Amino acid sequence: MVLSILDLNWWRGLAGWRRNVAALVLGAISVLAMPPFGLWPLMFLTFPGLVLLLDGAAGAPALRTRALTAAIAGWCFGFGYLVPGLYWIGGAFLVQADRFAILLPFAITLLPAYLALYFGFATGLASMAWKPQPARGAERVLALALALAASEWLRGHWFTGFPWNAIGYGLTIDNALAQSASLVGVTGLTFWAVLIFSAPVLLLGDAEWKRRWPLPLIALAVLVAGWVWGNARLSQTEASNPNPVQLRLVQPNTPETEKFEAASQRRIFDRILDLSQRDGSGRKDGLAAIKVLIWPEEPLNFLLLQSPQALAEIRGILNGHATLLTGTVRLELEPSSGTDTARKRYFNSLVAIDANGTPGAIFDKTHLVPFGEYLPYESWLGLLGLENLTRTAGGLAEGHNSRQLAPAGLPMLSPLICYEAIFPGEAVGPGDRPAWLLNITNDAWFGEQTGPYQHFHQARIRAIEEGLPLVRAAITGISAIVDAHGRVRQSLPLMTAGVIDGALPSALPVTLYGRYGDILLFIHLLIGLALTTRLLQSPRR
Repeated sequence: MVLSILDLNWWRGLAGWRRNVAALVLGAISVLAMPPFGLWPLMFLTFPGLVLLLDGAAGAPALRTRALTAAIAGWCFGFGYLVPGLYWIGGAFLVQADRFAILLPFAITLLPAYLALYFGFATGLASMAWKPQPARGAERVLALALALAASEWLRGHWFTGFPWNAIGYGLTIDNALAQSASLVGVTGLTFWAVLIFSAPVLLLGDAEWKRRWPLPLIALAVLVAGWVWGNARLSQTEASNPNPVQLRLVQPNTPETEKFEAASQRRIFDRILDLSQRDGSGRKDGLAAIKVLIWPEEPLNFLLLQSPQALAEIRGILNGHATLLTGTVRLELEPSSGTDTARKRYFNSLVAIDANGTPGAIFDKTHLVPFGEYLPYESWLGLLGLENLTRTAGGLAEGHNSRQLAPAGLPMLSPLICYEAIFPGEAVGPGDRPAWLLNITNDAWFGEQTGPYQHFHQARIRAIEEGLPLVRAAITGISAIVDAHGRVRQSLPLMTAGVIDGALPSALPVTLYGRYGDILLFIHLLIGLALTTRLLQSPRR
């Protein structure tokens, strides 16, 4: 059996369900490249394996049959990749298990099944570039890289988008390699990741490798150059800030189930107030040197802005000099059309509260979580008894504000509430460039699983893409201060209560990706498409 697996023709010869099971297994192995495992070299095995499976699928003489067979194999690869990569979503359905546990099996299978369609679309499309055997060469690797890069971009944009664990993150586990995200972003890195990881297949199997070596050599050169350049970038001396803003991040480690207890409001509020007044060693210091106090997304289970008493208590701990940046559910009343009845709208917001306890600058979350914060097609799905996990009547409302927040006396920041941090190219809005990124999140829904590690890593890559420091406050972790090179200056692990005191790192000059965004990906696609077309038209020598 072991010898069979090492035989390339054995992989090409797999057909029907055997090919699809092999693709599913390769996809499942590939997710080990992502945090918290970070075994990214495994993709040098799984992607050549996928190419060999597609070699077999592309043997059908009819183009339609070939594309369908390859699409099914690609869907299986994607499903195998996404189920173990997204299983942690099921934890949210256990917070209120009496109401939502019955939906858990559907949540951890239907979402990956839908997202895997993008993988199937890519492999089906790429199979059209497969030449007849034995003339196959570099064109199939290029076609696969182009198709997967395009489909991963679509996965991040269509139907609100969900680019979780995009393949390009495979080249960001090593922080030196991750610096290339400042050039092309994770979207561009997806093209290079597929090309680099798949290229070794061109050197395997027969004497024809002598005419196929240029692309593997280019892939190796890009990988080495990226690592060398990344190390050089990391070795650069950062600009010093003579008067940095002093931050305190609070991680209360509040279980999500506790928020649904009727008598927990006072207990949760007291806990976060107490932590806010202590330094990293646990000593009460009255926020003496702290300029900005940061609480995570929805740290309290009541409407903070509707509670004068809570705001008064916050004023008491800010000691006349600090500013609080906190997540909260915000209630807005707006008169209904033609009536005097006020309609209630709830927003997931980041609010700046000054030293006098007065709310100031506000950012409302613009990219809401489907089924979590709102129910798509609520008029229809609501008839089936479905509801959003936050159990907010009507769901949360979408914000329409600028992704810029300028609290009085503080450097302008770009707010990223929860999973808004996973979208490349959206971390900074148009207009004046902010000085830092602030990601507040509540990963308590998912416990101590792989999801929070992946979420933190993806947020960290936004710092590299934009050349901006990232400050992250999470209820149960991972909270951290990350510099503009993506290096973690300070952090608190999962399921730990505590605080982080530290200075806001300096920003770097705007990066290439920060300036041009995904235009760079489209340039990759156009050049790659032209080269693939040229290879397909070239007669075999």
